[in-house]
Amino acid sequence: MTESNIIIIITAFIIAIAAIYVLYSIILFQGSSKKGDELQLSTKNILDQVEVLFDKKEYSLVQLLATKYLDRVPSHIDVRVYLAKAYYEDRKYNQAIKQCLIILKKKPNNTDTRKVLGDCYIKKQILSKAIKEYEYLFEHSKNDKDIVRTLAKLYKNTDQLYSAISAYEILSDLLDLDEDIADVQSILAELNEEVHDYPAAFEAYKRRLGIYPNDIDTNRKLTELYIKIKNYPVAIETLLYMLTFVTDAKTLLWIYDTLVELYVESDDYEKAIEYSEKLLDVQGSDKFKVRNDIATFNIKLNRVGTGIEILEDLAMMSQNGFDVTLELADAYIQQKKFTKALEKYILLLDKATQREAKTVNLLLCELYIKWAIDMTEQGKFDESYENLKNAAQYNAINPEIYYNVANNNYIQKNFTSCVEAVNKAIEYDKQNEYKAKYLLLLSEAHHQLGNFFEEKKALTDLLKFDDKNPSGLYRVGLMYAAQHDFKNAEEAFKKAILYNPELIQAKYNLALLYENNNRDKAKELYMEVLEQDPSFEEAKNALADLSTSDFF
Repeated sequence: MTESNIIIIITAFIIAIAAIYVLYSIILFQGSSKKGDELQLSTKNILDQVEVLFDKKEYSLVQLLATKYLDRVPSHIDVRVYLAKAYYEDRKYNQAIKQCLIILKKKPNNTDTRKVLGDCYIKKQILSKAIKEYEYLFEHSKNDKDIVRTLAKLYKNTDQLYSAISAYEILSDLLDLDEDIADVQSILAELNEEVHDYPAAFEAYKRRLGIYPNDIDTNRKLTELYIKIKNYPVAIETLLYMLTFVTDAKTLLWIYDTLVELYVESDDYEKAIEYSEKLLDVQGSDKFKVRNDIATFNIKLNRVGTGIEILEDLAMMSQNGFDVTLELADAYIQQKKFTKALEKYILLLDKATQREAKTVNLLLCELYIKWAIDMTEQGKFDESYENLKNAAQYNAINPEIYYNVANNNYIQKNFTSCVEAVNKAIEYDKQNEYKAKYLLLLSEAHHQLGNFFEEKKALTDLLKFDDKNPSGLYRVGLMYAAQHDFKNAEEAFKKAILYNPELIQAKYNLALLYENNNRDKAKELYMEVLEQDPSFEEAKNALADLSTSDFF
C-alpha cells in the first residue's frame, strides 16, 4: 500500500471519528438540564463541523449531521444552507430545492440560497424557474460575470433570443480577457443572425476578428453571411483575404469552390475559370468536375470550341461519360453542328440503360426540332419537315413538333394546314406549357383565312389563360380597330404596351388611333417608335404628315 493511500485512509478515519463525536455530543446534551447552554454549545460545534465536512466534500456526513441537528433546531438558517448545498453537490436536487424554499421563506434576500435553487432548477431542466431565480440574482449583482453568463445561457437555451443578446452584450462589457470577449462576440453574431439583425451580426463578427483576424471559422461565417444577403463583392473580398493565411487543403477547397460559385453568380466567367484552374491544384479537388465546369464556363463565354475540346477529353477519360457526352452534344447544338450532336446521342444509345435511353430519345426529339427550326430560318422547308418527321419518331407527342409544322405552313401561307397542325399542338400540350404561343398562332391563321369568329375565340381563350399577354392584347386591339371599336382598341393597345414597353407595333397602332383626337399624344408615340427603330418608315411618314398639317 502506498504512502498516499495510507494518508487518505487515516484522514477519512479521523473525519468519521469526529462525526461520531459530534453525534454523540448531540445525544449527550439532549438530557442536559441547562437547555440554553446546551443549544449554544451544540450550534457552534455543529456549524463548525458542517463547514469543515462540506469543505472536505463529505456531503453525506453533512446531510447526516445537519438533518439530525435541524430536527432539534429547525430555525438555524446557516446549517440549513449547508444542507441544501450538500444535497445539490450530491445530486439530490429535489431535497436541495425543498431546503432552499424553506430558507427563502424566512430570508428571501439570501442570494447564496437563490443561486443554489436556480442551479437545481437548471439541473432538473425547469428553466423558467431557473431564469426567475437568476433574474433576481442579476438585479442584485449586475456586475457578477458568472451570474450574467448563466442568465444569458438560460435565455439562449429557451429561445428568448433578444433577452439572450442583451445579456451577452452586458457580459461582453464585464469581461477582461480578449479570449473570453471573442467567444461572447461569436455567440452574439450567431444570435443576431438568427433574429435577422444582420448589421449587429456583422459588427459582432468584426469585433471577434479585431481580436483574432485570422480566425478561419469566423471569416467563414462572415463570408456565408455576406452571401446570404447577396453582397457577393464583399464575400469575394473576404475569401481572397482568407487565401493569404489559410493553408489546410479542406478549407482551401471550400474557399476556391465558393469563389467559383460567386463569380458564376456574378456572371464573371473569366474569374470563374481562373479560380477553377487554381482549384485543380488543391489536394482533394474533384478534378473531373472542375474541368467539366471550366468547359461550361468557356461555352458561356461563347468559346464553344474550347469547351468542346475539354468535354471531348473528359468523355474519353470517363468510363461511362453519359453526362459529359450530353453536355458535349448540347455544345454542338449551340454551334448548330447538329450532325455532330446526333452522333453523340446515337453513341450513347448504343450503351445506355433503359432509363438513360428514355432521356436520350427525348433529347433526340428536341435536337431534330431545333434542327428543323434552323432549316426554316434558312428557308429550307423540305429539310425542316423531314427533321420534324424524324423528331416524331423519338417522341410523337411533343407538341413543339406540330407547332413548328404549323409555323412552316403559316410562313408558306398554307393557313388551313397551319390551323390543323396548331390544333394538334394544343391537344398534346397537356400541361399548357406553350398554350399562349399556340393560341396566338391559331388566331393569326384564322385571321388570314378570314375566320374572324374563330380568331376572336382563339384570342379570348388566350387572354383567359394569360390576361397580361402583350401579343394577345395587341391582336385584340387590331381586331377592335378593324371593327371601329376604338375605345376597346385603345384600351387593348395600352395594356399591351404596359406589359411590354418594347412592343413597337402596339405603339404605332395606338398612335394611329390618337391622330383623330389627340395629335400631341400621337406625335409623342411616333417619336418613341422612331427612337426604338429609326428605320420605321410608316412612323416617319405619319409624323411628317402630322407636323405638316400643324404648320398649315
